[in-house]
Amino acid sequence: MAFSGVEDLLTSFWKSLQQDTVMLMSLPDVCQLLKCYDVQLYKGIEDILLHDFLEEVSIQYLKSVRLFSKKFKLWLLNALEGFPALLQISKLKEVTVFVKRLRRKTFLSNMAKTMKVVLKNNRRVSILKSDLHAIIIQGTMAISKGFPPSHPMDMEELDNNTEMKCLSSLISLLGTSTDLSVFLNSLSSNLQAFVFQPSRNKEEFIQLAASFQLRWNFLLTAVSRAMTLCHRDSFGSWHLFNLLLLEYVIHVLQSCLEEEEEEEEMGTLQVVLPEDQPLVQLDQALFQPLDASPTLEWESPGAEPPCMLLKPVSQGQHPTGMSSLVLRVLGFLLDTATGNKLIQVALEDAATESTVQLSLPVGQEALITLKDGQKFVIHASYVPQSPESIYFRENDANVLDYLNREKEKK
Repeated sequence: MAFSGVEDLLTSFWKSLQQDTVMLMSLPDVCQLLKCYDVQLYKGIEDILLHDFLEEVSIQYLKSVRLFSKKFKLWLLNALEGFPALLQISKLKEVTVFVKRLRRKTFLSNMAKTMKVVLKNNRRVSILKSDLHAIIIQGTMAISKGFPPSHPMDMEELDNNTEMKCLSSLISLLGTSTDLSVFLNSLSSNLQAFVFQPSRNKEEFIQLAASFQLRWNFLLTAVSRAMTLCHRDSFGSWHLFNLLLLEYVIHVLQSCLEEEEEEEEMGTLQVVLPEDQPLVQLDQALFQPLDASPTLEWESPGAEPPCMLLKPVSQGQHPTGMSSLVLRVLGFLLDTATGNKLIQVALEDAATESTVQLSLPVGQEALITLKDGQKFVIHASYVPQSPESIYFRENDANVLDYLNREKEKK
């Protein structure tokens, strides 16, 4: 499977964008919107490349997908070279999550392919089950030493331990089924019962997941050590089973955290304005030249221009009615009495060759009503005053250095 054309497509797309489009895409709110689109895009790519790691695919295909996951991030970083740092960082986060998840699935797919062969060998399964029973039943106290020192266990406590219950349920399935999905579904059910269901919020989930994973790793490591010391014939089969169980738990827990973060990011887009911040109504009365109030002073002429977005009020309104409107930024005004900032703009209508001046509040949406009844909203966003923009502007060299280090890692 060839992916050579992907790099060319990424490069040609990003290099073809106009400067004003790039600046719009670099706004914090737009970056947040693009991140949500990236999540959907990468999920689609993931479903196409490897929807289920248990599906039958060739070793060569897995190698190609894994190579793609290694190179895709570098291709995107190269295509974004020279773009605003905020946009690069925004794109970097989602692509990092994507390639990590794709690598996990390719590794699991490779392990699953090998483990399926073991499960179809009745003799190897029988020996593995017998050895595991012997180690757990006869050497329970030895296994308990593998747990963290802060959690010493006796035999009765170990028998009631959630991790031991998970392992015991898996051992009981050996010899009864050759379908690997049966084993993984059993482990998923235990994770649901011991980690997901008891979690009332994200913080509790992280604590329970970390605790389970730590103790699960200790338990499987203790079994591996016992297998080695006892020179068990099934050590090779157990090693494969062990790796698969470790990676699968990591994949399930990590995927859950990633999905929850994606849902949180999607949730931020549902709120455009706070409930206590209504639209500022600007009627036809404002379509007169505005005299500067004595309490208004001009901002520094070196201030950077804001971003002005113009959109119809009605979702069904066609934008051709506004095609003749041009919005120009004239400067900034500061109300010395209240400290509020205003942006003075000129609204030009090429169709009627008329021009009016408006003073718009920064960070709010203004509802404009024209004499012909048309209504639309102007959103004035003073980008440089946002914490993100200030940070990335003042630390641009450091950010670009970080992006270069990310490239070198590949």
